[in-house]
Amino acid sequence: MMNSERHNKAVIFIMGAGHSGTTLLGLMLGAHPAVCFAGEAWNSTRLGTTDGQGRTVGCNFCTDDCPVWGDPLPSTGPDLYEVLARRCGRPFVVDSTKAVGWIDQQAALLPGAVHRHLVVLARDGRAVVNSLLRKYPDARPAELAAEWVAQMRRTEDLAARWPGIVSRVHYEDVATHPEDVLSHLSATLGFSFLPAMLDPWLSVQHPLGGNAGTQYIVARERAARATGRPVNLKRTERAYYLGHPPAIVLDLRWREEMSEPALRAFDAIAGETNAPYAR
Repeated sequence: MMNSERHNKAVIFIMGAGHSGTTLLGLMLGAHPAVCFAGEAWNSTRLGTTDGQGRTVGCNFCTDDCPVWGDPLPSTGPDLYEVLARRCGRPFVVDSTKAVGWIDQQAALLPGAVHRHLVVLARDGRAVVNSLLRKYPDARPAELAAEWVAQMRRTEDLAARWPGIVSRVHYEDVATHPEDVLSHLSATLGFSFLPAMLDPWLSVQHPLGGNAGTQYIVARERAARATGRPVNLKRTERAYYLGHPPAIVLDLRWREEMSEPALRAFDAIAGETNAPYAR
C-alpha cells in the first residue's frame, strides 16, 4: 500500500509550439535531483501501443524494465504526477504536453495544495516552420504558418487564464544564456539552480515523446555507460544530430534554409503574431 503522504509538490507544464525547445528545456530541468521530467505525459494513455513509426510507446531511453513507465499505471488512486513523483523520488514533475485539453484536465485533477506552474516557451515562428519543412518537405509553408499561429494563440489563451504562476522563456535565450535563464526559472519554480542542469546529456531520465534529435544526443552520450533503447532519427535530421556536440547550441538554420517564397508566405500569415517572438 502506498504511503498516504503526498510526494508531488508541484507540476510544471511547458507549453508552446512543437520544435520550440520544449524537450531540451525539460531535460535541463530534469537534470535537477528534485525534478522528474515526464516528457509529453499524455503518452501515458497509450503505453504499450504502437506509434506511427512502428515503435512501442514507452520510455525513450529504457527498455521494458523502465523504473518509471515499466509497470502499469494504477487505474485508481493517486493522480499521474503523484505516481511519477513517487517512482522517481522527486517532488517536482515537468510535463511538456502541448495540448490545452490535456493540461486543463490534468491541472483540474491536482489537489489544491499542489503548485501549478505554466512555462510558456516561445521561439521565432520562422525557425519552427523551417524545422517542420525540413521534417515534412512536401508541406505548404502557409499551412504550417497557420498551424503555428493557432498553437501560439492557444498557448497565450491558456496563459491568460492560468490559475498559477506563468513564466515566459525564449528558446533563443535558453540556447545563448542558459545559466541566466535557468537560474531565474528555477527560483520561480521553487528550487535552486544547479550547474548539472547545463549538462543534461549524461543524466538519467525517462521521458515520453518529444524531439528525437535532442534525445538522440542524450542516448549517444549514455551509450558508453549502458545499453538502452535506441532513438531513431529521420533522414533529414541525421547529419545534423550525428555531428552535434553534447552542448546547448543555438539553431538558426532557418536563416539560411528558408526560401524567399516560404518567408513571404510566413510573413503574410504569421508576421503579426510572430512580432513578440521574433529574434
